[in-house]
Amino acid sequence: MLRRTTPLLILLALCACDDNAAVKGKDADLLSVVDSDAVAPDEPLEAKDDNLPPDEVLIDVDDPAAVDTDTATDDENDTIGPADDEADLPDDDVDVASNEPCTIQFGLPNEKTGLTAEQCRPLCNCEGKYFQPPLYTEEEIAKLLAMVPVDPPAEVTEDPYDTPEAHQPVPGSVCGLFLDDTITNGYRLETFASDTAAIAAGAYITHWDGCGVCSTLVNLVVYMRNPDLTDPVRQCGIDNMFNKNGNIECLQGLGFELPCAQIWYYNTQHTQSKCFSTCMAAVNDPYHNPDGTLNDCLLCDEVNSGPVFKAVAGRNRRNTGLPSSMCRPCAEVQPVFHYYW
Repeated sequence: MLRRTTPLLILLALCACDDNAAVKGKDADLLSVVDSDAVAPDEPLEAKDDNLPPDEVLIDVDDPAAVDTDTATDDENDTIGPADDEADLPDDDVDVASNEPCTIQFGLPNEKTGLTAEQCRPLCNCEGKYFQPPLYTEEEIAKLLAMVPVDPPAEVTEDPYDTPEAHQPVPGSVCGLFLDDTITNGYRLETFASDTAAIAAGAYITHWDGCGVCSTLVNLVVYMRNPDLTDPVRQCGIDNMFNKNGNIECLQGLGFELPCAQIWYYNTQHTQSKCFSTCMAAVNDPYHNPDGTLNDCLLCDEVNSGPVFKAVAGRNRRNTGLPSSMCRPCAEVQPVFHYYW
């Protein structure tokens, strides 16, 4: 049915992986579905000081002297990490975290989001939770890119959506990062059953949920640099219609490592198969409805494709502490800082 006309072929190819909706894209003119942040919603988690390793400098929401609304700069004093014993504490002239209900979502809205800056912002300050991600500098990003995984993830050679029961996220798990001096600038990733277990082992928590093929720091940088990947991912589909290898290579051109590009590809294909008619009907809709909920196309993607993507990819924006053009309830956002030196 999809091969009857050229327009339908084009639209079919335009299910784009972004928010990263994986779970974790929605263009007004073209199908853009899959985004790494459009995975099934995480269970609400309260911000707590043990989401980073021992001795990590972390905002204490109960201490007025420890809350800072300023984003990080390239000043070395803004570095946050277990090894930074001399890092300056935040200023003491900032309000304590609010205990008011969360009514503003977390994200970085653009013209496609459908929400205003009053409805969505890159800051959570409600229900006793305060988190504002830093603006990572190019110098800091260069440090992340210079780090080398000791045990990089294997390729995704089979479609995980063929066996969804074998690929489901484990609630409460986290991905821990250890520095590893067996190679220059080395690090390794390990999944822990809980944040408490990761901290006890001396690991940095690089994201919540288990480690996966997108958990490496190269893929983290792609998310840092691109709050909305809808257009470039969509273009990969247009340029490589019915060309799996070409599509994956195009995704790699956006910066993703091969295994991460592969799960994005499979996610897109699965969403096309499950949500085509729904997404056709919502093709001109903004990412969000006026009440802040996802549009029908993105919700279909989240429900049908999100859990498997989350289990295989590991990292998405909201479990990594990064805002995107798809806004998320603060209860689903994890406060994570990416300073591993």
